Amino acid sequence: MDSSWITGDCWLGCERTGVRVTWLGPVQWDGQHAPFYACEPCLDRLKAQAFTHLMGR
Repeated sequence: MDSSWITGDCWLGCERTGVRVTWLGPVQWDGQHAPFYACEPCLDRLKAQAFTHLMGR
């Protein structure tokens, strides 16, 4: 992990709070935006899903 990890809330599925998360980018909806954070286990799951998708091409 690098220094971009902070303590916060995971928005990517597990919805845990007070865990180490990293910023993935802004969530934009109806002209508004909010920060989108994910914990390491959820981010690992997302990366594995992306890898599987890319390898299946």
